[in-house]
Amino acid sequence: MTENENNRGWQWLLPISLIADISAIVTVLSGSASTAALVIGVVALLIGAGLVVARIGKPVDKVVLLAVLGIVAGTAAVTVVATRAVTDVPGQASGTTNPATTTGTGSSTAPTTTTTTTPPPSQEAPGIKRTSKDRLVQLTSWYGVDLDSTALDWGAVKTNQSDERYDLSYDGYTLTAREDLAPAKAAATLDDCVTAGYKRSASGKELAPDQTFCVKTNGGTFARVRLAEVKGGLLALDVLVWTPKS
Repeated sequence: MTENENNRGWQWLLPISLIADISAIVTVLSGSASTAALVIGVVALLIGAGLVVARIGKPVDKVVLLAVLGIVAGTAAVTVVATRAVTDVPGQASGTTNPATTTGTGSSTAPTTTTTTTPPPSQEAPGIKRTSKDRLVQLTSWYGVDLDSTALDWGAVKTNQSDERYDLSYDGYTLTAREDLAPAKAAATLDDCVTAGYKRSASGKELAPDQTFCVKTNGGTFARVRLAEVKGGLLALDVLVWTPKS
């Protein structure tokens, strides 16, 4: 082969080399090392394969050896880049966590912190000192309760003790008020209780479920007491105590 023929054999590789150089420069400037490695690896494969094809039927020399090395290097570069592209998770670097949770609609919601607050204690309506609310007062036989008390157990005490501050007492048959009680309607108001006809105690058939009484307290006010339950030696009381009138 003459020198001119040999030069013509290499001329078709010049456009590939030029494209490879431009692609490598552009990819390196864009900051993508993986893309640059991929482009260079592909170009090395093409040039190596072209040189091998061009030397078919000719003696093996340094050009063929360089072509084979180019094919091997190009194949290795393409394999490494392709493997990393498959195994890497897009958009999430190693060792980092995603601060947002992606919803099914494609939107992202930032993590929120839930703060548990304790509601302030409820206050009674104007003119009302205290009510039993949903915690009925349990009055058992030979016990008394103080309707003016702010204690959770309404100042419950045994009636055979010296402490006689209780307003209502029960002996299993008779409900007795120290300052008197009076039968009343279920929705009795403070004025109703002020003008009611009082007596000392109620017993027997008077102690029936939903029976309501007005009770004078030793604190100088009035209470409305409904018998929510009457069961043997137990009375469950629904209590409302009004604020004393000035």
